[in-house]
Amino acid sequence: MKKIRSIILLFIVPVMLFAENSHYNVLDFGAVGNGEFDNTEAFQKALDKAAETGGIVHVPTGKFCFDGVIQIPRAVSLQGIAAGPSNLYYDKGTVLMPYAGRDDENSDPFIRLEASSTLKGLGIIYPEQKPHDIHPYPYCIQIVGYRSNVIDVTIANAYNGIDCGSVYQGAHNLRDINMCALRRGIYVDRTTDIGRIENVHIHSVNWWEVNYPDGMKEEIDIINKYTLENLEGFIIGRCDWEYMVNCFVIWAKVGFRFIETPGDPRGNDPQANILITQSGSDVGPLAVLVEKTQYHCGIAFSNCQFMDGILIEEENQGPVKLANCGFWGWAETLGGTHIVNKGKGTVYLTACNFNAKNWVECHWEPEIPFIRMTNGTLQMMNCRFQDNGNTPDAHIVLEEDVRAAVIMGNSVEGGTLHVNNSSKGEVQIFGNVGE
Repeated sequence: MKKIRSIILLFIVPVMLFAENSHYNVLDFGAVGNGEFDNTEAFQKALDKAAETGGIVHVPTGKFCFDGVIQIPRAVSLQGIAAGPSNLYYDKGTVLMPYAGRDDENSDPFIRLEASSTLKGLGIIYPEQKPHDIHPYPYCIQIVGYRSNVIDVTIANAYNGIDCGSVYQGAHNLRDINMCALRRGIYVDRTTDIGRIENVHIHSVNWWEVNYPDGMKEEIDIINKYTLENLEGFIIGRCDWEYMVNCFVIWAKVGFRFIETPGDPRGNDPQANILITQSGSDVGPLAVLVEKTQYHCGIAFSNCQFMDGILIEEENQGPVKLANCGFWGWAETLGGTHIVNKGKGTVYLTACNFNAKNWVECHWEPEIPFIRMTNGTLQMMNCRFQDNGNTPDAHIVLEEDVRAAVIMGNSVEGGTLHVNNSSKGEVQIFGNVGE
């Protein structure tokens, strides 16, 4: 019997030692969560200790201030108490409060993640950022390593949110993130393997609910006005089969912006290749801006909603694909048109719904079409137009540089489909019906 106990202990003791050596608490390294003490050194000591073998650094409930920046080493996790997406409260949960970087966007980010590192279960708020006096800051979080993770994090008032683009990295995982960003939300670029962005909600309510939970209208209006004039929600550059699911942005100057990364030294296609589903951009002057996408694959939106329009610029040659999407816009944006394509690529529209709801509320004019093609190719099938009694002169305008178009199987509520066709290319329009 004693021999059996000895054998068991031989297995149990090493496991216990391993567990003790892989979990650390920032309080044991001198951290103080009183909203006053500078915790930069204490947190970094704990993180560096965990880096010796890899491990988890736990942060308990408290308000932890930082006059400097911190780096999460390879195979280390920094974890607060939140077990899922949550609001940020000053009096509950794990709250990090950075002060560094004010007025210098190019300074180091507050938190930098190396390969296989994780930031999880906490909130971040900039105490010196005020609605009446907004200042630039660097990115709150930056990923520089392969397979890094930001999970269950709430950011109350970042000037710049999360940077997955300034440094070559891959397979990043951003999940269950609530954020108020003022200038840039999520920046993805220089991604050399498939990244994932899931359940990211960019909404100024994440700032309101901390400082103005009872709804101080003046401050909320100031914040929303600032983001409408400055915020780019999701900025997507060079990526390799990026996947985005259940993401949302509201009150942004641009909801989704697709850019080119000039001078890629690795010889990659320096634009976006991304699949986006069950996502949307609400209440803003421009829902989607496509500057350039990868020529062979482009971008795809599925089951998404847009308020307001989509602009595809002249330099784009890649496909822009939209399926099962809903559009409703303001007459003040893009001249009131839901989609304007100036590029040479193909626009695919399948089972989309176009609604003139806001035309009624704003300043509708009959010369405003739902779709304007000045170039490229249009493939449109099984879509529906809801005029709401404001039938335009043309639902679709095809200008002379349009190379080709197929418009088939679409319907118009309460009328017939009107197409203004000046294209010099081949255009086929058939099988469309009125309701």
